Amino acid sequence: MAETHSNNRTMRSVIFDGHPFKIHVRDIPKAKVVRQTDAVVRVTTAAICGSDLHNYHGVFGSTKVPYPMGHEAMGIVEEIGADVDSVKVGDRVIIPDIPNGIGLDLEPAIIPVVPLYGEGSDFGNLGGCQAEFVRVPLADKSLIVLDKEFDQIKDKDLVVLSDIFPTAWAGVSWSGFEAGDKVAIFGAGPVGLLAAYSAILRGASRVYSIDCVEDRLELAASIGAIPINFTKGEPSAQILAREPGGVRRTVDCVGEECVNEELKPDQSFVITQAAKCTSVNGGLGVIGVHFAEPNSEGVQRGDTISPYMMFPITIFWEKNMTIRGGVVDSKLFVEPLLELVKSGVANPGFVFSSTIDIEEAPKAYQRFSDHLETKVMITFC
Repeated sequence: MAETHSNNRTMRSVIFDGHPFKIHVRDIPKAKVVRQTDAVVRVTTAAICGSDLHNYHGVFGSTKVPYPMGHEAMGIVEEIGADVDSVKVGDRVIIPDIPNGIGLDLEPAIIPVVPLYGEGSDFGNLGGCQAEFVRVPLADKSLIVLDKEFDQIKDKDLVVLSDIFPTAWAGVSWSGFEAGDKVAIFGAGPVGLLAAYSAILRGASRVYSIDCVEDRLELAASIGAIPINFTKGEPSAQILAREPGGVRRTVDCVGEECVNEELKPDQSFVITQAAKCTSVNGGLGVIGVHFAEPNSEGVQRGDTISPYMMFPITIFWEKNMTIRGGVVDSKLFVEPLLELVKSGVANPGFVFSSTIDIEEAPKAYQRFSDHLETKVMITFC
């Protein structure tokens, strides 16, 4: 086993203790190799994801608290187990949000059947990535090692490959996208912006970006998308006025915490609006989180999210639409994105609005939740 580069026994980490709209930064035991297939990564850059806000809002996560937060990070390998072959100490790596699950022996059994960083004991108890160090199980299959061709590429354009860029790319793919299609992306948060960016990179003839936050809509316009403010009229109607036959593809990048034109919670709003503006034989990709949980110590506002929602089945059926959604394993979609970033064709770091120190995380979470930030990057010395 390689020696660590730090003798500290503790590390700073963002922690959620179950109280909605509050997170903390605390000292916890430093991540270490537990199994010989593990690696420990010294984090250089982490990020706050839109899905972290579901935990912050008290509607998602493990029933037991406290637990470390975060699932987007990259850094330098500090320590490896004796059975790790393809990863070396000193390698610059991206930590995908979901480690390789094959062969993971996780106790207790997790719900759903997918291990996730930053989600506590019910999701594999893997620790969080908004921390100085991260233990990565099955490191050979779970880490993305960056070769020297990436040395000049900044972390901001790479850390998003841990989750949101591949997730956005997958959402466009799951809609059935083909080059030349017209696309509507619901949500202009970081995932929605990168979904619009993905569609543009892949040759969409026209991309609409639907949101209510003007700063985000301006950012969408800056990459070539057509902004639609849904508080100024039904978004499907605004799109159909421009595209009488509808758009070929739609993507839900919002999920269960969506609001309607009056900014009131309405879980079915995005799905209904997407179905209305999708053309005959079109497709809908759903990558926004839809995962209802009962109230618990760790999910104190679970009852604000219903496991059921109204679905416009007649519209869906009459148009012969397709729909696909679910959790995205970023490792399955990252390869072409690495090439796009390496070649300079893609610069996805444009979504970051602030860079902070970890001690500033509580304020940054609040600002992100209040739509005062597009996306926040955490850097470590």
